[in-house]
Amino acid sequence: MFEPLLRWALRRGLRDGVAGGSGPWLVVFAIAGLWQLARREPKAKVARFRLQPGERYVITCSDDRVTR
Repeated sequence: MFEPLLRWALRRGLRDGVAGGSGPWLVVFAIAGLWQLARREPKAKVARFRLQPGERYVITCSDDRVTR
C-alpha cells in the first residue's frame, strides 16, 4: 500500500517540483527519493576468479535472510 504512494510522490515531485519550480513539491521529491534509497536492498556482490586445473570453489552465504 505504501509503494503506490511513494511512486506518486516521486512522479508528482519531479513534475511539479523539479520541472515546475515549486519549492514544496521539490521538498516532497527529495524526501520521497531519499526514502526510496533507504528502503532499497543491497545488490549482490560479484567476484571474478580464474580456476586453475584441479581447483574448485565453495560458495556459501552468510546472510540469514530468506530469499524470495
